[in-house]
Amino acid sequence: MPGIAPALLLATLSVAACRSIPVARPPPPVAPAPAVAVPAGAMHYRIDAEQSQVLVLVYRDGRMANLGHNHVIAVRQLSGEISVAGDPAHSSWQLDFPVAALSVDEPQLRAAQGEEFQTRLDDVAIAGTRDHMLGPQLLDAAHYPTIHLQSEQIRSQGDGLHLVARIVVRGQTAQVDVPLALERSPQQLVARGEFDLTHAELGLTPYSVALGALRVADRMHVRYRLVAQRSDE
Repeated sequence: MPGIAPALLLATLSVAACRSIPVARPPPPVAPAPAVAVPAGAMHYRIDAEQSQVLVLVYRDGRMANLGHNHVIAVRQLSGEISVAGDPAHSSWQLDFPVAALSVDEPQLRAAQGEEFQTRLDDVAIAGTRDHMLGPQLLDAAHYPTIHLQSEQIRSQGDGLHLVARIVVRGQTAQVDVPLALERSPQQLVARGEFDLTHAELGLTPYSVALGALRVADRMHVRYRLVAQRSDE
């Protein structure tokens, strides 16, 4: 039996690298953001889910990180509305997507993210990672089926814009600061950017085993390109 123990430990560590659990004492919910008053004359757009892409890059960490894998999470079935005023500070953004529609480690997406994501994962490993992500230990899709983002403020910073928004994940509300590059025409709006986000900010804590020798890194990286089409409604 002694020879079995190391093998079981390695198998446990490999699976554990793909898990996260909620913090024991989640932060209290933040009060809802007040509605942004959009002035007359603002242009209204609706998110085009087929042309938009939002990726969340999740990283392994710890002294035994080589036993785990980095992961690419893709947002699917994104919906929402954007109202753009002449003064960006008076614009409004609202986005939603179903937790159950999140995809994990699509091969073509992994291949496009660079050297850190070139490890090949089989279907069983991918399905296991997704099950843990949607399960009660992390996002709990059965009880919290939607992730929601609502703009709170848009401000100029340096050469670009920053969107301050409230995001609701697993019933907890957090504030995020999103860099925003805009391309706008009368019929289409394209927004793009990337930023870091942590599990702690979302009221989650990365799973850790072997006294932290293998764990999911607290930091995640988000890359997005949102495409929205003009709406007359």
